[in-house]
Amino acid sequence: MKSEQANWDHETDILVFGSGVAGFSAGLYGRKENLEVLICEKMPVLGGTTATSGGFAWVPGTAKAMAAGADDSLEKARIYLQHELGDYYRADLVDAFLSAGPQAMATLEEDTEVILDYVKWPDYHADQVGGVLAGRTLETRRFDGRKLGKDFELLRPPIKRLMLLGGMSIDKRKVDDFLRPLNSFKGFSRVLSTILRYAMDRLQYSRGTDIGAGNALIARLLYTLRQMRADIWINAPLVEIISQGNEVQGAVVSHEGKLKRVRARKGLVLATGGFPHNARMREELGPKHPHHHSVGWEANVGEGINAARKVGAVIDKEVVGPGLWQPSSLLKRKDGTEETILYGYLDRGRPGVIAVDASGRRFVNESNSYHDIGEAMFRHGAADGNRFYFICNRKFVWRRGLGLIRPFAPSLTPHISSGYISVGDTVQELAEKIGVDQAGLAETVRLHNEYARTGIDPDFKRGTNPFNTILLGDPSFKPNPNLGTIDTSSLVALRIYPSTLGTCIGLATNSDAQVLNDSGTPIKGLYACGQDVSSVMRGYYPGGGINIGPAIVFAFIAVRHIAHSA
Repeated sequence: MKSEQANWDHETDILVFGSGVAGFSAGLYGRKENLEVLICEKMPVLGGTTATSGGFAWVPGTAKAMAAGADDSLEKARIYLQHELGDYYRADLVDAFLSAGPQAMATLEEDTEVILDYVKWPDYHADQVGGVLAGRTLETRRFDGRKLGKDFELLRPPIKRLMLLGGMSIDKRKVDDFLRPLNSFKGFSRVLSTILRYAMDRLQYSRGTDIGAGNALIARLLYTLRQMRADIWINAPLVEIISQGNEVQGAVVSHEGKLKRVRARKGLVLATGGFPHNARMREELGPKHPHHHSVGWEANVGEGINAARKVGAVIDKEVVGPGLWQPSSLLKRKDGTEETILYGYLDRGRPGVIAVDASGRRFVNESNSYHDIGEAMFRHGAADGNRFYFICNRKFVWRRGLGLIRPFAPSLTPHISSGYISVGDTVQELAEKIGVDQAGLAETVRLHNEYARTGIDPDFKRGTNPFNTILLGDPSFKPNPNLGTIDTSSLVALRIYPSTLGTCIGLATNSDAQVLNDSGTPIKGLYACGQDVSSVMRGYYPGGGINIGPAIVFAFIAVRHIAHSA
């Protein structure tokens, strides 16, 4: 829409669309620059995909990592990314990310409630050149949601299936206590304290207020933004961007039953979460990676990207793929609807499970990252109709769970009846039920059990990557903590599908997070970050937190440019 002079319903310095970590970070940085900020969220709840994420941020060279003695440097991180991204490496974007990262994270936490802690979390390919065992991934500290008061109910809740007792948030820091509450008196005390706290919370709130992971990150940002007096509108979708020539001046926002023309005096920031649930855009921008499932926020359908395209913005297609992949299972309900099930943490790549395709053969190192598994599914014919399964036995499911099945499930019958899993008392029976090659599966299980006994996986080197052993290994399994035998008398199969955590192809931007037009020229006043842009990682997944980390840093870069531009 073209600008109409002096006809504004509302004015602000920075207008932000989206309330995930990218949008909220932009708002926080804007207030730190003493700029007026308005954050618009189209949904009635805040947080987007971030609110259900793990809450990790991958940012090399932070003060916390250096203080902890991390064996790392920005140059080492640059070498790692050059190796990981290969021909897709964008020096301008990587340099901007690395140089601004430490300051962005320090500014995010300075005099705010936002806290991310150093954790000993290896890069996903720590065994490759430039990789490190720790120092680049930070984890959001848990948060007491009661501090938010009535705003707590504005937080998008975590995925319901991942909460206990209908609303208790349990992240990986607490899960071991709940799995083995009687292992120690201290562990039992922590479990009891958590349950009592939850019971008290439910007297006043719709769920537990002791929150972690991405939910805690959004809560901490929201609390800080309220303290900073940033304006936040909910139920306020972007209708269209207002421009004059190659300059953005504001936007039309639907709010309180009215279309409001909002002037952005200094800049407009798009952070609407990409388009994981827009089938037309998936087909347009990812034709070589057809897929139908995502665990990204259902509301993320690309309106920020499409609004920008209408005022001349273009897509940066120089990425290796359009999505951030993971292997999801699918629950088909009686009413015909489907639910995409997030790849589990307890069963993920643990010893005693393998992944096979329709030939019955393994196709990937199962203890590698979720993205590596999803990407391997496409390499092995997902786009051409190949099918994929996790194979384990009942003992594994009892101990670890499988997909939506939690550990210690008293019966698998409901999941068998619904078609969620298939079972067989022999390899041949299971292979016939799921339609994979019987001889191939039999040979695969035989070889895998041999590898588990010797500790060496010559096919995919499972258990040789530090990420495998440190995060997904079980030291009780010897000689290789990532390999466990599979009893062939009680087999279980779970079909898996390539799905996305979100998209990584989007608007073309420069190193200042300015959105570009078809001539490569910045559109004045228009910025983007998060999953509305083509990722600095170019569709690769080098480590835990490569969505949240760059989202924060490029929000910082965008606001810095807005604040200090003439």
